[in-house]
Amino acid sequence: MSILFKSKREREKDQRRERRHAFRQAENAVDNVQDRIKILEKKSKEQWDKARQSLAEGHAAAANRLLVGYRAAQVIMVRLEQKRWVFEQYIEKLHAAGSDAEFAAAMEAVNKIMAIDPDKIIDAFDDSTDLLAEQNTADSQWNKLYEKEMAGAGESLQDHIPSIDELSAQLEREAGSNIAAESPEKTTPQNNANLSERISNGRQRVDKILKDSERMQ
Repeated sequence: MSILFKSKREREKDQRRERRHAFRQAENAVDNVQDRIKILEKKSKEQWDKARQSLAEGHAAAANRLLVGYRAAQVIMVRLEQKRWVFEQYIEKLHAAGSDAEFAAAMEAVNKIMAIDPDKIIDAFDDSTDLLAEQNTADSQWNKLYEKEMAGAGESLQDHIPSIDELSAQLEREAGSNIAAESPEKTTPQNNANLSERISNGRQRVDKILKDSERMQ
């Protein structure tokens, strides 16, 4: 049926359906990113195990290639987590913005059954417009601070994710101890703990920046 021949009620129903569909797509996008992070975590673990095995067998070049891939996966996972968080913030704001249409509909219904002074309505909306303009200015400042925090999070990746040299040293320690890739439970606990702690600290640093930014809203 052409939109020209649809009743107002039918058009509003279509709009609600399209809105629900759009938000479902957004939620699916977030789920896809989370799934991608899980895949990268599994892949990076496999790269580490293969790199350790290659180094133990004397294939240093192959081990180094795998090590570079392992670290790249760590960086990508942190960045994906940042992007997921930013996307979710915008979706929540759009959810909230959807209430504007509901308020407008409710106001229209009230106007039909009440005698309202048009001048007072104009004055009230003029005041609201001024307040919204001030809020937009505040939002602009918040965005600048937020971008600054995000830039800081990006710059700190190199500091908080172990370097190639550090990863190589860890890999050599494990390979030198004749630890097979299929026996991760026999890995030296202290060495693994040190590496895991470095990676964890990097992600915790990013999480802290994101949470601090959220509290500023």
